[in-house]
Amino acid sequence: MTGTMNSTEFGGILLRWLSESRSGRASALRDGVRGQARAWGLELKEYADWDWMRKAAALGFIDVDPRADRWSVAPPVLTRLPHADGLALLTGARTARIEARVEEAAQEWMELITVPHRPEPGEAPLPDTLLLQYEDPRTLREAAEFLRVRYVPCAALQLAELLPQAAPGPESAPPGGSTADTLEKYELRLQRFVPVTRDDEDGLYRWRGADYARLTRVRRNGVFHAVERETGVYLELARHRTGAMRWRPESGRGRAGVGRLFVDRYAPLPALHERAAVLCSGFPPSVGKQAQTRAYDNVPRALAEAIATSLQQNLEIMPRPVAAVGGRTE
Repeated sequence: MTGTMNSTEFGGILLRWLSESRSGRASALRDGVRGQARAWGLELKEYADWDWMRKAAALGFIDVDPRADRWSVAPPVLTRLPHADGLALLTGARTARIEARVEEAAQEWMELITVPHRPEPGEAPLPDTLLLQYEDPRTLREAAEFLRVRYVPCAALQLAELLPQAAPGPESAPPGGSTADTLEKYELRLQRFVPVTRDDEDGLYRWRGADYARLTRVRRNGVFHAVERETGVYLELARHRTGAMRWRPESGRGRAGVGRLFVDRYAPLPALHERAAVLCSGFPPSVGKQAQTRAYDNVPRALAEAIATSLQQNLEIMPRPVAAVGGRTE
């Protein structure tokens, strides 16, 4: 790879390599993202490598287990988008064989829409979004068979039934010894972790373990419990009865049941919740002008409520925007 190549190809080539490699260490993938970015002449901001991995996982390309330091490519899937007027998404692995069959089908009979990712400055480009246009849902099974991928009627809505309920995990040892010097507590008012010297209050803590890995734990009634960082933040939001989610219906006729889900940026969704929201459109969330929210498009209200409920949130329903028709407002 060289910097003379089109940077929009970056994500596709990286996904091809992941698809052929199948699995590996997550830390090595982070290093690889930065290394390839340098080879392409791209300057990445801090944590852009992790951000690329998180978004690629949300889009259904890969699965990442940070605790085990592993990644694996996701199976190739063709799935309908909810309430999307005849659009299906092709996600998961993109081996050379799959790409060849997609190209063959697109030349002969398949209505393929390729949407390049438009990264913000300092971001690593993601793979193109591949959308298939269809009139009869029954043809999608035939398309999946031709492409040799799995057909899932609607992955986003199926994931809604699998969302885990936010709760403290198994009991865990408190910080101690030299690890206590790295102790931090999550301050909801500041929306971040800050250094502390004591752990005698309930809340969300993190510190460096003996192997220097960062541990996140929630303290409840004097007992520490293991928890993922994202889930831990939502447990703190629930403890303080603070909302971080809003949903606004679309203005188009017949679109009142689908809309945009807004999530405060300091409270990112856990991996499975975010994948459910992202697979409603096939695109990563957009960031608000003040970089304070992430917005997920084409999210049905039922799914938005399922995400909020599983994270102990009360979903705020925003007013439906007024539609302009022929110079008038409705």
